[in-house]
Amino acid sequence: MKKLLLAIFCLSIINISYSQNADAEYYKIHKEYTLNEDGSIEFHCAKELKLLSHYSFHRLYGETFIIYNTDFQTLKINSAYTIMADGEKTITPENAFNEVLPRFSTNAPSFNNIREMVVTHTGLEVGSTINLDYTINSKKGFFPALMIDDVLSESSPIQELIIKVNIPDSKNLHFELLNLDGDLTITTEKGKKVYIWTFKSISANSKDYYQLSNQLDAPRLIISTAKDMKFAYNQFVNQQAFTLKTNESMDKVVATISSENTDELSIALALQKLVSSNLGTLNIPLKYTGFNCRTAIETWNSNQGTNLEKTLLLTTLLQKADINAEPVVIIPNAFFNEELGNLSFNDFLVRMKLQDYGEVFISADHINKQNLKFEISNKTILALDKNLESLKVYSSEKMTNIIFVNGDFDFKKPDRLIAKMYLILEANANPYFTLFNDSTSIKSVVKGGISSKDFISFNNVQLTQEMCSSHIEIEKDKPFKKFNSYMSFEIPFISNGVDSWHINLLTNERTSALEIPENIHERYNYTVVFIDDLKLVTELINIEIKNDAGYLLIKFEKSEDKLIITREIKFDKKTIEINMYNDFKDIMDAWNNTNYKKIIFKK
Repeated sequence: MKKLLLAIFCLSIINISYSQNADAEYYKIHKEYTLNEDGSIEFHCAKELKLLSHYSFHRLYGETFIIYNTDFQTLKINSAYTIMADGEKTITPENAFNEVLPRFSTNAPSFNNIREMVVTHTGLEVGSTINLDYTINSKKGFFPALMIDDVLSESSPIQELIIKVNIPDSKNLHFELLNLDGDLTITTEKGKKVYIWTFKSISANSKDYYQLSNQLDAPRLIISTAKDMKFAYNQFVNQQAFTLKTNESMDKVVATISSENTDELSIALALQKLVSSNLGTLNIPLKYTGFNCRTAIETWNSNQGTNLEKTLLLTTLLQKADINAEPVVIIPNAFFNEELGNLSFNDFLVRMKLQDYGEVFISADHINKQNLKFEISNKTILALDKNLESLKVYSSEKMTNIIFVNGDFDFKKPDRLIAKMYLILEANANPYFTLFNDSTSIKSVVKGGISSKDFISFNNVQLTQEMCSSHIEIEKDKPFKKFNSYMSFEIPFISNGVDSWHINLLTNERTSALEIPENIHERYNYTVVFIDDLKLVTELINIEIKNDAGYLLIKFEKSEDKLIITREIKFDKKTIEINMYNDFKDIMDAWNNTNYKKIIFKK
């Protein structure tokens, strides 16, 4: 047995040390973009990848996937081969090239023209090098301009990355390089302006959990030959889909929903439920459709659509119901540049202006519990309207979610709990839309040692988009979980708080910044009384942490025959930089500690 344990230990040490090394390494990646005088575009890519582990070719790099639109693009494989560890060259055979539908086009007839070439690499072994060279030619008119939004890092490190852009002498190139330094040379070749970026030693993408959304901290090169954002924007919104027209079937549905609901918000939420729940969502990036989309009528008739198409459909139905609505795109501030006309959008919402509720944002993909204006802080909101003479940009405010709960818990009767709780929920912690539709759903907000069936009464004292204030009375038989002579009760908490983030797998070190879903201030103050037959086993503690990441207080104190519980956590920064990570981990480790989430008695 000792020998077996020693062997397992040795193997674990080997695996840990081995995992610290890269499974593969790109010797060179060359990407070349050429915009021709007629508007057609050629993309040439060549990669040289050395495999350093069995895992690299069994799971990571055994195949390459190339997606293209067959109606407007042609793919040519210039060369594909493997140099084996002993130097032998293995040419990739013809049957290793197989065209399939990308997963996102499956069961989407309108997008079956988008295909994926699967290149299966052969002759793979540790020490071998994959070489692949291919070209994609796009017809003129497919793209409104040469627009590139390229995340430069890969899942393995890159020794050298070269990006070359060729444009006609009559064109101008606008570009922005983020989170990386590189050498740029500008020359002229064969009557074209030539831009060449050379990057050395690019680190692999971080494998950390909870990374920044939209890869905000990744090295990135954004390029466009459009005159500016307004020019690219005009081409985008002047397509037929933005006319927002309905058909007879759509008109009947709107008329029915309008007759069944009493005000604008009720109608809007009913139409949102119709579009989000009854129509399938297709996760097809705009670059594979040439930044084109179908009309609301086409989306309605096909019973499915992309995020943008469903957004346009929902906007169309809302406008038919005489609701002031418009489609908008949500862009991270770091990526919005009016001088750079790049249409690499992927996050669309509907913005409404309601008489009794003000500015309201909703999704066409899923039902929202709350106005999304509380989620989109630090973002640029751009209206999508073909009738605008200039860009209409809305700003978003920084929001902090508030959860304040006071409670009295009485265990004075044997095996019975009588309790009162007082809740204040603000911003995105307040499920306003859910409560607006059904006030009894407040029961589902409270989790822990009580459930909705334990509520005997509740009173929503105040209910607005900004805040919900509620008084709750609870009675529960057999509130304890029992183990021999010990009894435990899980301290109640609100489902929309820090626990809903599920950030409980925190490594000792990180290589990238961490992002939390929202700024939050969550606090619980509970008073617990119990019968003399119950002996308190829970440790009396007083943990207070205040650092650059945030604030935490967990306190269990005895006052006569009462137990006073305080649990408080606060974060006012969504991005936790690497130098703040240990501070953040200290707070979260204490907050997630199960010993501080329950009361234990002994009978």
